[in-house]
Amino acid sequence: MKFLLHQGLGYSTLNQIGNYLRSHGAGHHWIERYRGDIFVFASDQADKVILRNEFSGLLEAVNEHGDGQDTKSMSEKIFNERVKLKRAYESPAADDGKRVLVDRLWPRGVKKTEAAIDHWMKELAPSTALRKWFGHDPARWEEFRRRYAAEIHEHRDQLDRLRGMIRQGAVTLVYSAHDEAHNDAVVLREILLRHR
Repeated sequence: MKFLLHQGLGYSTLNQIGNYLRSHGAGHHWIERYRGDIFVFASDQADKVILRNEFSGLLEAVNEHGDGQDTKSMSEKIFNERVKLKRAYESPAADDGKRVLVDRLWPRGVKKTEAAIDHWMKELAPSTALRKWFGHDPARWEEFRRRYAAEIHEHRDQLDRLRGMIRQGAVTLVYSAHDEAHNDAVVLREILLRHR
């Protein structure tokens, strides 16, 4: 089975995914780059299940048969490609589109004049209590995802506002966490793509 790594993510994310697979007794996968895209191939059922369930916010399953189109509809594919993730400490790029900060606190050490943030949507960030409880501990990731999703849905107006931006063009969700695989922006992206 083939998975496409979402735009804006790189090999540091792949390393985290690989380490996670190996720590869970999986690891039968390999990586290929094609025309600027990065694909993860999984031959073992355990890898497929983990990649599909644990990293849906970072990877998209791709159909390897037929006409080569993604298993999702074209409109879903376009929506998916428009939502990117980027750390606040990475330099802004022309193809970022609207840059939306989704953290409750401003990134430490980042000047507002250099961050190029178009919108700061604090309402969509995890509550202070949830953020402190999670502490970016991967062992608490699944419970964090569940609790954070419940919090987000209390701000449907802000979700709709963000979806409106995405329908108009590219949107980059900006976050400050060091862990690219376990942070609030990953969960928010999953929710945006699941409930368009």
